[in-house]
Amino acid sequence: MSNSTRLRFLTESEISLMHDRCFKILTEKGVRVEYAKALKLLEKAGAIVDWGSENVRFPTALIEEALKTAPKSFTVKGSHEKHDLALPHPGGSFYTSTCVQSMQYHDPVTNRFEDVTTGRMAEWNQIAEVLPNIHKVAIQTPMDVPRETADVHGLKVQLENTSKPLMILAYCPETVGYMFELMLAKAGSVETLRDRPMVLTYPTSLSPLKFKPMDMETILQSCHYGVPMAVNSLAISGATAPVTLAGTALLASVEILAMVVMAQIFKPGIPVVASVYTTTMDMATGNALLGNTESMLSRAAATQFIKESFNLPVETFSFMSDSYLSDGQTMVEKSLMPAMLDLAGSDIQYGCGRLGGPTAASPVQMIIDDQIFSIIEKSNGKIPVNEDTLALEEILENAPDGEFVSTQHTLKYCRDNIRPDLFVANTMDQWEAKGRKSLYERAVEKYNELKKNLQPQVLSEEVKREMARIVKHADEKLAGRP
Repeated sequence: MSNSTRLRFLTESEISLMHDRCFKILTEKGVRVEYAKALKLLEKAGAIVDWGSENVRFPTALIEEALKTAPKSFTVKGSHEKHDLALPHPGGSFYTSTCVQSMQYHDPVTNRFEDVTTGRMAEWNQIAEVLPNIHKVAIQTPMDVPRETADVHGLKVQLENTSKPLMILAYCPETVGYMFELMLAKAGSVETLRDRPMVLTYPTSLSPLKFKPMDMETILQSCHYGVPMAVNSLAISGATAPVTLAGTALLASVEILAMVVMAQIFKPGIPVVASVYTTTMDMATGNALLGNTESMLSRAAATQFIKESFNLPVETFSFMSDSYLSDGQTMVEKSLMPAMLDLAGSDIQYGCGRLGGPTAASPVQMIIDDQIFSIIEKSNGKIPVNEDTLALEEILENAPDGEFVSTQHTLKYCRDNIRPDLFVANTMDQWEAKGRKSLYERAVEKYNELKKNLQPQVLSEEVKREMARIVKHADEKLAGRP
């Protein structure tokens, strides 16, 4: 159902001012690019490079040309076409993504946080595969493998256990190549990988205005193979970004624009999603808050600005919470923020399954978030108003002493109502008869039911052997493991 309602957090004059300041920073101040290979290509394309400081300034013409060549719409493809994501969403809604890089896994059996392992990560991906409202699956950090190659092991687990589009990022420059080797092994050829990339890579700025070798190599490799990117800013208000909401939104937008320009220089027309992952430093503790009001507002402002100024799809930090439990705080933060950022225009919303900041994930919370999506999508959707839905004849015919249960009109439309099973209320007697279970307890029951039928992807023995060989080679070269 199309979302016809949008919230405007910025006026047209404010957007114009931010647009001017974005260009001012990139043309006059520039950014630091700590990668000689990229600096050579940028200088050749007309960027102004100071090799001593590794500073790069972008002339206005380069920026404007990049915004022309960056696709305004494209499809994020999974291993199977049934999971492809057309951006922007054809119905005006948004897509969801699971959370990334989690190292702690909330075990529903022990009710404790345990290390993410390859086994738990496999389960996570298999659950995401069967949940209807989880659209993209992010990489986790298995803790039972060499730390030097955890990202390589993690991508292998993803490719083996879900066919949905993946969100991947390298943890060090040396692993970037191995991750692309794994994608090639799964695809079978360079041509097939370009046609069906299976992933969004996530190069990320080091705020403020710095880009590391790892992320530049990710951009270069993505451009070489034609793999779409979600270029990401992790600006933290009051720490690595200005403390003001407007200042944080501006810095994040500048960093994203810089990566868009560099990507389009390296490969004009490469698909790019603008990824807004701003947070706020809590001045009392120094913690970076993920689910607070200020973070939501800076993301909303950046989302609106990027969509209106750059005309690019936007992904946001949305299904986030700073609570370590699936409690009331989590439910408030994971419903209010995605609903607001949907209205701000976000195309992909990240964080399903996240608990307690940046490192903890819960499969039960992912199941709950899957159903929260359906509620938000329906709540923010368009209400069809026409002669049939207004039901004038039905009202005139059945009022004041009739009923509407048995009418053909009710039969026609009754299935349009959503019915998320975790949220459906019974009578008090029925609720008590079923054990007085909470939302979380009902979600645990659903988790246990889903586990009975989980299974990995069907891959050829040749693909399995090649992926195992790549991971083994990475372990030998980077971790010294035989």
